[in-house]
Amino acid sequence: MGAIEDAARVLEKYVRPGTFPVAVRISEGVALPDRARRPREFLGHPVTICQGISMARSMGWTVGFLREDHACVPSFVVLGLAEEPEMVRSGDLVHPLWGETLESCALTQGTIPALPLGKAKSIVVAPLDRAGFEPDVVLVYGTPAQMARLIQAALYQRGGAVRSSFVGRNSCAGELAAPLLTEECQVIVPGAGERLFALAQDHEMSFAIPRQRLEEVLNGLGATHKVGAMRFPTPFQALRVKPQFPEKYRSLEEMFGI
Repeated sequence: MGAIEDAARVLEKYVRPGTFPVAVRISEGVALPDRARRPREFLGHPVTICQGISMARSMGWTVGFLREDHACVPSFVVLGLAEEPEMVRSGDLVHPLWGETLESCALTQGTIPALPLGKAKSIVVAPLDRAGFEPDVVLVYGTPAQMARLIQAALYQRGGAVRSSFVGRNSCAGELAAPLLTEECQVIVPGAGERLFALAQDHEMSFAIPRQRLEEVLNGLGATHKVGAMRFPTPFQALRVKPQFPEKYRSLEEMFGI
């Protein structure tokens, strides 16, 4: 079993995500795997990168993006496909949708990480267990309980905290740009676009693991599971508690010898 398949196996064993973990390759070149489906070609129109990620994690497809396959205007800046226009930098693009004033919109925009221009000329997303390439980032979607297990694993060896920022939109900034730029794990609350277009569910969050941290996180999952302080599914200690019933049950408890 190869390293990537083994990583998928470990995530399945200890995290049990409801959809496939996603391998993401981001390249300054434009070569795509032969089996990669390009949205422009197989759909006839571009889609958002978060839609492509959902195709990989929900349908098991390998999806390849070149510049013309992207449909999301904000992601062009996040992914380094275009320089940041003044309309974006000033907050005008999202005012008054996401902020009361231009100043508040600009302040939020200034916190959103973005890749250098030309860094992501091609992006490939695929289910981790059949990716066939070394990922730059691995994305795992799940519940808060599953995110907690990944956070615990990420901190097992080095300690500290997983530091992420949240703006309620531009999920791809947290899922792709931030882990690539910082080489650190990120927790992401799916934003507006990922929910509207990519069908991220009400209960879902995501966790981004950069290539540099993958082995450490996988080892941390195994180690923390073995210690047993927390696992997934959650080993609820309340299952051991003596149940308390209404007072009226007492007579039957005595009758039944409970």
